Amino acid sequence: MVLLLGSLSAQAGDLLIRVEDNQSAATLYLALVAADQESWEPMLRELQGEGEQLILKDVPPGRFALQLFQDSNGNGRLDLSPRGIPLEPVGFSSNPSLFKGKPKPKDAQFEHGEDDTLIGVRLHQPRANSRLAAP
Repeated sequence: MVLLLGSLSAQAGDLLIRVEDNQSAATLYLALVAADQESWEPMLRELQGEGEQLILKDVPPGRFALQLFQDSNGNGRLDLSPRGIPLEPVGFSSNPSLFKGKPKPKDAQFEHGEDDTLIGVRLHQPRANSRLAAP
């Protein structure tokens, strides 16, 4: 009976993240949150930016949202201009438009089942004039 119950429990598949427009080997920071969560806190993992695919092992099934940013200057945080514009490459699952600013997790959600899930995240490069606005 225990074996039967164990086989009915949800399996945890891997989350395969294809990073698009990764122009540097700088460290990537990743936040994986429940899609119904209001904010992107906390940044859960630090990953090296080598290669075009990242793997998160044994992620339980559910609705999630993912944020990546590339720490170009190595200070461990996403640098923003005084107007809140990212000064480092940033991307989100489902690749929502960033025209209106940082999306909420529900706007970047995806479904992850018991099998492996492949998602693509495009890193948006900062504009040159955004860098000039930094203090």
